[in-house]
Amino acid sequence: MKGRSTVRIDTDKVNAHFAGQLDQRLQRALAPSFGRVEAVLVEFEQKVATLGAGRAAAASAEVEAVLTKADEVITAVRAAEGRVEQLSGRVTWAAVGRLGLALLPLATVLLVVGGLVGGVAYAAGFGPLLGWAWDAFAAAQAWWQKTLVALGTLAGVAGFGRLVWWLAKRLGEDFRHW
Repeated sequence: MKGRSTVRIDTDKVNAHFAGQLDQRLQRALAPSFGRVEAVLVEFEQKVATLGAGRAAAASAEVEAVLTKADEVITAVRAAEGRVEQLSGRVTWAAVGRLGLALLPLATVLLVVGGLVGGVAYAAGFGPLLGWAWDAFAAAQAWWQKTLVALGTLAGVAGFGRLVWWLAKRLGEDFRHW
């Protein structure tokens, strides 16, 4: 009697039995869903393949265009290198000396005009005048006062620059008549 009153359950057999039944029921219940998911995935793969082929063709066309432009640039660079090599043989020390001699009158005129401007600016007292303008700008309290001082100072400097430009042009015209 003792052996018959104890119930022993073989868990492996029970698990195998219920697992098989559960698998069968789940497969029957989910089979339509799997079919729909597979159909959607196939359609998605086809769309991606079509889109990928289009993008690949566009990218290939762009690469070809870039390569064509690169070939054109390389050809232009080689032509420019050839021109530079041809010109490098023509530039000699004699040519550099001639260029220096041609620029000598310009350097002389610039030196004379610079000396005149410096002398006139010193004689007119531009250093102290610009110092006074800066002090007035620093002492001004309102923004509009600072603006008026700055505009007046810049107008004075611009007027002096215009006068120097006019004198330099007149000086250049006088040198041409000699």
